[in-house]
Amino acid sequence: MGSASSPSSAVQRGLGEPADLTRLQAVVLLGGVVRTTEFLGAIQRSLLDMPVDRHRTILGCWRNQVAELAARLECRPLLIRVMVDRASPAPRRDLMADSELGALVRIERDPFEYRGTGGVLRDLATAYGDDDYLLVATAAQLLLEPLVELVDALAAPGADVSILTDAGGVPAGLFLVRCAAIRMIAPAGFVDFKEQALPAIAARHRVVVVARPQLPSLPVRSPADYIDAVRRHHRRLAGAGDINDPFAENWRATFGLVEAGATVEANVRLHDSVVLSGARLRSGAVLVRSVVCEGAEVPPDSVCCDQVVSRHNGTTVRKFRWRP
Repeated sequence: MGSASSPSSAVQRGLGEPADLTRLQAVVLLGGVVRTTEFLGAIQRSLLDMPVDRHRTILGCWRNQVAELAARLECRPLLIRVMVDRASPAPRRDLMADSELGALVRIERDPFEYRGTGGVLRDLATAYGDDDYLLVATAAQLLLEPLVELVDALAAPGADVSILTDAGGVPAGLFLVRCAAIRMIAPAGFVDFKEQALPAIAARHRVVVVARPQLPSLPVRSPADYIDAVRRHHRRLAGAGDINDPFAENWRATFGLVEAGATVEANVRLHDSVVLSGARLRSGAVLVRSVVCEGAEVPPDSVCCDQVVSRHNGTTVRKFRWRP
């Protein structure tokens, strides 16, 4: 992607000077979905409420990362604005007090329908000054690098918009934007940020791409995404090697998560699988890279591999595979 700069913004802030992160006002997590999926229909909750370990959900991971960023900046607790479209379930709040983590979480519905990501950001920017910054991220993802390091990298060029990618140019779903750049987005109507707003912004403001050697985040959109992201998360916690290492022993189980409120009988084996609250696993059941949803029951001595098991219409158990 090319870059452009407006003379006024370059002169006032000093071209190439790092962005002033003391003006970072909020972390905006874009949690809306364009259309529902079979996976969302099965879990009946926000993807941000999906567990990644015994203590944290995807939203909990974001809170920890943002709290570390707030501590690094030695500023007030940072506000996390979780934007959810009107049709999607809102994520639940974690029980731990926001003040203990240095991150204040606010769950918000998009104020207008069919605004697109660009339109939503334009609406949010009205509350801030021209030289204030927003850190914007796709909510349904797990970071592979500390947010503190990623934000430092985004701030270093001193651009009006800094977009994070991997070395091949694949977007990482994280960017830093100065509010003045967002104000030129149309105040009404649908505006997609990447396809519509960004080219217009780049014509008048400085837009840069910040490339990391590898993609610094893992998207969580499908069951396969979710299991792979959680597996990578647990390997990092254990200090194991890269999951993409061709010599890694990936046949070994890395995790088995059982939410409070689930029933797991004797002799059940979990291989990189998740059992959500309200689910029941009967004795001898085996799960391999699978998710069992609330209300579903896995029969005794049965095997589920690469499956999502859910209660369908409140009466029958439904399964679907995501891999051939």
